[in-house]
Amino acid sequence: MMTQKTISLNEKSYKMLKKLKKENESYSDLIIRLCSMQDPFLKDPLLEFSGIFSDDNELWEEIEQLIKSYRSSYLTNNIK
Repeated sequence: MMTQKTISLNEKSYKMLKKLKKENESYSDLIIRLCSMQDPFLKDPLLEFSGIFSDDNELWEEIEQLIKSYRSSYLTNNIK
């Protein structure tokens, strides 16, 4: 059985949480997600993306070329 705790929030806090809450996400899950984003010891949000291109080198190379092209264009246009 899962332990439950009751907490009190002021109206502003509740509205802020409600705005951030995803569809089908419990408030408990929302709070865990938000805390994880703030505490690198709990979970690094960027780690979710680690290795997403490991199975598709062609796609990664295409993205990498776009990034290089954008950077080069940005530097060329901003150096006068």
